Amino acid sequence: MKSLAQRVFTLDDQIRFASISGDSNPMHMDALQARRTQAGAPVVHGIHLLLWALDALAHAHLDLPQLRSLRAHFNKFVYLDEPVEIVLSEYSPKGARLHVAVDGIPRSKFNIAFGDVAAECPSISNALTPLITIPNAASDLKFEEMASLSGRLPFRMQPEDAQAFFPSATEWLGAQRIASLAASTCLAGMVCPGLHSIYSELSVKACGESSAQNFLDFHVSQADERFRSIELEIAGGGFTGTAYCTARLPPVEQATMQSLAGLVSPGEFVGSTALIIGGSRGLGELTAKLIAAGGGHVVVTWKNGKDDAERVAHQIRSAGGACDTLPYDAGKPASEQLTSLAHIPSHVYYFATPSIFRPQSEMFIANRLREFEEIYVHGFWQLIRALRAMQPGLSLFYPSSIAVEERPHGMTEYTMAKAAGEVLCADVNESMAPLHVTTSRLPRLLTDQTASVAATETENLVDVMLPIIREVQSWPR
Repeated sequence: MKSLAQRVFTLDDQIRFASISGDSNPMHMDALQARRTQAGAPVVHGIHLLLWALDALAHAHLDLPQLRSLRAHFNKFVYLDEPVEIVLSEYSPKGARLHVAVDGIPRSKFNIAFGDVAAECPSISNALTPLITIPNAASDLKFEEMASLSGRLPFRMQPEDAQAFFPSATEWLGAQRIASLAASTCLAGMVCPGLHSIYSELSVKACGESSAQNFLDFHVSQADERFRSIELEIAGGGFTGTAYCTARLPPVEQATMQSLAGLVSPGEFVGSTALIIGGSRGLGELTAKLIAAGGGHVVVTWKNGKDDAERVAHQIRSAGGACDTLPYDAGKPASEQLTSLAHIPSHVYYFATPSIFRPQSEMFIANRLREFEEIYVHGFWQLIRALRAMQPGLSLFYPSSIAVEERPHGMTEYTMAKAAGEVLCADVNESMAPLHVTTSRLPRLLTDQTASVAATETENLVDVMLPIIREVQSWPR
């Protein structure tokens, strides 16, 4: 094992790579949109990691043999501002193995074979295949539309870009091959699958370069809707092979006010003012809509998603409900953030949460536990203290998780923090009456963070949340 390079990828790095590759998919560039993906935050382009690794290898070994084939596995996301390194795990006259690691745990793996290459790249298109334009925004296609796609995607990366960003790899492989790899991420992120894409694997063989072919031929060779998998045959710039992608499910859309109207009585929650912490999406959005449909006044808070909060408020108001919005960060002191409340809450629903799923090197990470506790324990306690001064008989909802019982792998810190939150709620109920906290261990529900690539069976959100809301709204008794 040998470390070849270390660095931290920043948003500026993302912007520069997007400008030369053409891949400006929001999953890489937009924190607000990325939070509604399985990643939960912007992630580094897999191809950027690959090109950085190839450059590090070529810089460390100035006499590299000719590359014959390359296989890249983008196993786990690399997030912005994480310290990351390139590790050379194997090197011989036949090839090399590298991986990208964070805290010693591989996130991507690259296998390289050295040797002779084919004289010509096989053609996967003909003269009539259309040359498409690199889109300014990622395409949002239905799965059936992806299954028949083909075309020619021009290279965005210029030879001077390849030389400036990846000088050693360009000296080794040539600018066209670097541009071809960069074009593959533009294809996946902007064309097919496009907006909801995850680029998972690349397998290519080198062949004779053609200076006239500054585009990537592609066609979808296989599309399996069961697993939302897409395979793209590609050829161009001295490479031919297959790019393997998945088409993520779009962000979860909550029920409309119209669809919820018949589930609650029009005056069921009249006279209540419900503060929904984290009400701009997910369970918070659904809770706000159900209470508003029952005649309650709701205040939806947001930390980053102001536009999402305003969207929810607009839907509620358009249906005749009453809704305000309020910026609120559960990681900061509560009292000063609540001074602009126009109505004193009678009920509070606490859906604040950090990103739940992150790969990590050890079973337990103390900093990760502190991150969860800051929101699930300290943040909730600060909110209770601030609101109790306004309304001693406050009724609150604290969502715990079935994970406290099931203890799923990789969620040790999350489970510990939720269990600590339950203990806090029990002690609050014992010591701070008439204030009351309703706690429920929620089952797995379909939200942006829990959505997987393919559809999975989860319990109906309304069926789970409506009885809880009725219980919370029944206090004070």
